[in-house]
Amino acid sequence: MKSENQIHQNIIKFPGSENKAVDEQTKEFARLIKSISIKMNKSDFDQHILSHKELSLLSNHGEAIELAPLIAARLNSVLATSLIRNSLLEDLI
Repeated sequence: MKSENQIHQNIIKFPGSENKAVDEQTKEFARLIKSISIKMNKSDFDQHILSHKELSLLSNHGEAIELAPLIAARLNSVLATSLIRNSLLEDLI
């Protein structure tokens, strides 16, 4: 998966050192990216809710994540819809 490779390239591993926390974080990021990709690749992509962890990953590392063009476009649509919905809800409060 291309996005998994991108994550591995951004982590510096010093020779002779192991960091299990970094390895676990890398695996978690790859799992979250795969989950996002699966949701956005479905025909009813707009009906699938992104989890807090997925949103946090996108917020903190989105510029370094490479997604297929269709998945990225659908993700933009879902995120924009969420922003509009939240804005409308704030106006009602």
